[in-house]
Amino acid sequence: MSTDETAVRDTAEATPPGGPRARNDRPGRRHLLRGASWAAPALAVSVAAPAVAASPHDIAYGISFDGGGGANGYFNSAYLNLGWATGTQPAGTVLTLTEPLVLIIDVVGLNTAARDERSMEFGSSDGAIVRRTYNQATRTTTLVWTIPVGRRIPVNGTAPANPDVLFTFRDGASSTSGAGRITDKIVVRSVTGGRITEALSTNGPIPANLPIDSSVVKDYDRRAVSPDGIY
Repeated sequence: MSTDETAVRDTAEATPPGGPRARNDRPGRRHLLRGASWAAPALAVSVAAPAVAASPHDIAYGISFDGGGGANGYFNSAYLNLGWATGTQPAGTVLTLTEPLVLIIDVVGLNTAARDERSMEFGSSDGAIVRRTYNQATRTTTLVWTIPVGRRIPVNGTAPANPDVLFTFRDGASSTSGAGRITDKIVVRSVTGGRITEALSTNGPIPANLPIDSSVVKDYDRRAVSPDGIY
């Protein structure tokens, strides 16, 4: 493959009803998380055109949502993981990015009565995350996740080697009178530098087209407290 290509092959917190809050923490699974910038503007990312028709811009990637360790609307966390789509590369292949891979991700509030944004944090040791201004009309917080050149990407999964974003949702009690609790879902809207064709569900990999909605795909770990893709 040409070095102009995108990738090359390398081989409250309140306590929920019924008990104390649960959390989907896995100590040691991720490290050196870089917190999202709450004031910085969205990145303008330029990606070079493919050098040949069979460019890795056409490489198929897959994602998985791995959360639901807490009750919906209470303290909760979830990972969004990325890897190459199952069956599209020889077993054991690791892709190395030679250009950035950029994902646009929405966190969408599901409580239509709430006018406030739920408190939440985002972090990744696999590149930069920029948070755009909250859109009250659509109850949406948009993130731009840029995975840098040189990042190695294995098959789609939830292993420590997979690039990921950690979403930490704080207590969802709304400050809007009578609104109750805010719950959220995660939606992957677009990708630049490749394409996403797969989501990893509790039943294994399934075909998926953008946008990919966590409340539709559900969380990968069916043993979680609430693996419904809503947080």
